[in-house]
Amino acid sequence: MVPQPKDLAGRVTVFGSVNLDLVIRGGGMPDGGETVLAKSATSGLGGKGANQAVAAVRAGAEVVFAGAVGAGTEGERLRSALASKGVGITHVRVAKAMTSGMAIVLVSDDGENRIIVVPGANGSVSEADASAARDRISGSDVLVVQGEVPPSATRAAVRVAREAGVRALVNLAPVIDLGPELAWADPLVVNEVEAGQLIGEPLCTIGEVLAAGPRFRALSQSAVVTVGAGGAVLVTGEELVHIPAPLVTEVRDTTGAGDAVVGVLAAALAGGLPIVDATRLAVAAGSLSVTVEGAAENYPDFGRDLASLRAAVGGRS
Repeated sequence: MVPQPKDLAGRVTVFGSVNLDLVIRGGGMPDGGETVLAKSATSGLGGKGANQAVAAVRAGAEVVFAGAVGAGTEGERLRSALASKGVGITHVRVAKAMTSGMAIVLVSDDGENRIIVVPGANGSVSEADASAARDRISGSDVLVVQGEVPPSATRAAVRVAREAGVRALVNLAPVIDLGPELAWADPLVVNEVEAGQLIGEPLCTIGEVLAAGPRFRALSQSAVVTVGAGGAVLVTGEELVHIPAPLVTEVRDTTGAGDAVVGVLAAALAGGLPIVDATRLAVAAGSLSVTVEGAAENYPDFGRDLASLRAAVGGRS
């Protein structure tokens, strides 16, 4: 039996991006020169790093975030939002004379999204931030990084984890050049588009991802390639496994689904689950996340709500 998130405990450090998200819902996606009327607009906590940190908390981990926000009310709002979600903010630096990162998220009536990101203070994250968080990273069970802060900073954080013997979960979203540090990822997590960019050929279906799976063994210690509603493919030195996504009755918003997968995967690995079971749990969390609107602001309580998906988590493959 695979433990539910409420049974897990572990220390996760997320090194990466935090944004103020402006989410515009309803209507269609505009073409060039076209004006579309939307139904609503809200703003709140976002960014891949922040989303993943909150998801890991919701899955039972003890989480600290390391990154940067801008000065002023928006930066304080983001720090307060992280703290209110249970994320430690001792390593969230305030970058003076800079604005906080921002994302404009367009969500169509069918739940699909398109996102434009302005890095803001995220672009100032540096090797010095990785060094400042060294003790926290070294004392963690899992480090999580993404591709939304400068590659030099991400590489430095991964090196800190490597030197301390800490597992590094590397989410290359978007794809950046990590150089030799990519080989230390355990796992590397990408979607099918990002996976295709890494190996230089398009990947669209589960079959294509499975066929390309062995090529990821040359890139990292292990890999998880997500394929939306198709679930994910796990690649380790010994296994190549398709993990289907549990079916959901309604898709309300796909924003942050990949981040839910990453956050819950990190929490599960930090709690000691084998990577196959951790990936099953994470894929189920990704499915559950699309049934609510928004990401970090509205993620489900994975420790409670994943119980309804227990059969899917427990061994469907």
